[in-house]
Amino acid sequence: MSTTAREYLVHRFQSDAAVLRERVALMARGTKVPGPDAATSGRMADACDEVAAMLLAIAGNGHADAELDAIMALVPLLEHRAAEQSAVPAVRSVYAGAATRIREVRSAEAQSSQAEGNATEELDDAEAVDEDVDEDMDEADLADDDVDDDDFADDDVLFPDDRADGTP
Repeated sequence: MSTTAREYLVHRFQSDAAVLRERVALMARGTKVPGPDAATSGRMADACDEVAAMLLAIAGNGHADAELDAIMALVPLLEHRAAEQSAVPAVRSVYAGAATRIREVRSAEAQSSQAEGNATEELDDAEAVDEDVDEDMDEADLADDDVDDDDFADDDVLFPDDRADGTP
């Protein structure tokens, strides 16, 4: 089963939120963890949840291009949220990173579509060559059939007992 761009991104940000919350839990138990403090990590997890909620708000309608266009429409909002978080670089990076991920997914989808188009063209070209080969082989089979007929004529000389009149 293939994953849509929306599903991939939702899973990505939900997973990031879960990892960040686990980080907060480790710090709450007294474990030293490099990176942002527990409060900042909690805010980053909340930002990941917000991005996932934005993505979930896009209806999965089975039309990949329309869905991807709707996801791309989130980029200006995410960039705005990133700008609002200039005082907290770690939280700003969640929103800016989300916009980057969306652009990357869009680019990957475009490359995939182009590759599929090229593969379809290559397949069409290969089928055309295959048809030419089939035609050439059919012509060769016809020529071979002519040779086989000649071989049967020589059988009378090689196997004289098979003559119609029964003479050796």
